[in-house]
Amino acid sequence: MKYLLSFVITLFIFSECFSASFPKYASEFLYTAGDSRAWSMGSAYVAATDNATSGFWNPAGLINAKGLQVYFTHTRQFLSSIQYDYITASNQFEDGTVLGFSFLRLGISEISNVPENSGIFDNTGLIGIDYSKISTFGTSDNTFLFSYAKKYSDDLFVGANAKVIYRSFSSESAYGIGFDAGMQYKWYPELTVGLMLRDITTTMMAWTTGEKEFIAPSLRGGLSYEYLLDDWGLSFRPAMELGLLFESRDAAAQFNVGPVSLDSFWGLETAYQNILFLRLGYDDLERFNGGLGLAITKFGVDYSYTNFDAELGNVHRISFHLNLDAI
Repeated sequence: MKYLLSFVITLFIFSECFSASFPKYASEFLYTAGDSRAWSMGSAYVAATDNATSGFWNPAGLINAKGLQVYFTHTRQFLSSIQYDYITASNQFEDGTVLGFSFLRLGISEISNVPENSGIFDNTGLIGIDYSKISTFGTSDNTFLFSYAKKYSDDLFVGANAKVIYRSFSSESAYGIGFDAGMQYKWYPELTVGLMLRDITTTMMAWTTGEKEFIAPSLRGGLSYEYLLDDWGLSFRPAMELGLLFESRDAAAQFNVGPVSLDSFWGLETAYQNILFLRLGYDDLERFNGGLGLAITKFGVDYSYTNFDAELGNVHRISFHLNLDAI
């Protein structure tokens, strides 16, 4: 615990000294990623994650991803203008270690580029548009995650990510390499503590324009408790999480002091015979989330709903997953 406290204090001092060099929301595209199960639980998932998607939420959770698992998620959001795809796979080896790979893509296509000289004017003003001068372009954010997890002891699991980020905007692009680390600790058999440190070395994005963006380190910690009603075949898993950012988000965060902001996430999963699932969540943007899940032998499907502003449309996500024998 004293090492964790020292790390948090170091992050705070670092953010005070260098927060001005970190553009706000440089890593925002990563906070819109993830799978349907996690989103329906309000993203309170750092302690609850236990499958192949742990590579994104907390790589330590991969220890509980038995065999070979494959997940795929597709989302269209903001009136279908943004396309999001996420595929991840993990494999558990005989020594208990787990390797995972994830690919995430967030993209927008057919964005109109309207130059100033596309207007047609006469002495009365604008009378039309010269559409031959209008072109379109696209933008995308792509992330590759390489994950590793192992048991440090029967109660402590640790994991790490190496990630490669490629971003494109029209004819320009940027590359970056970053690292994450996570842990899960079984405080009691039913109670799990999770911790995820993202971009622990600070991730630099180098654009072809010569501009550089820096993604500041961030910290997420949470609790997950599993309560079983064996006679009824029911289980309940409430989860809560706190996210600490160092990007001077001010009023955009639930709580903030200087460059430091703090947000909370809340979730609940109810399962019947580990076949049918009902999930509820409340995220950092104070939105209601909900979802359903179905798992039959080696195949499963999850659905999530996020309540959004009427102008942008609600967000629906669907995920498919396969559980196979390890290779």
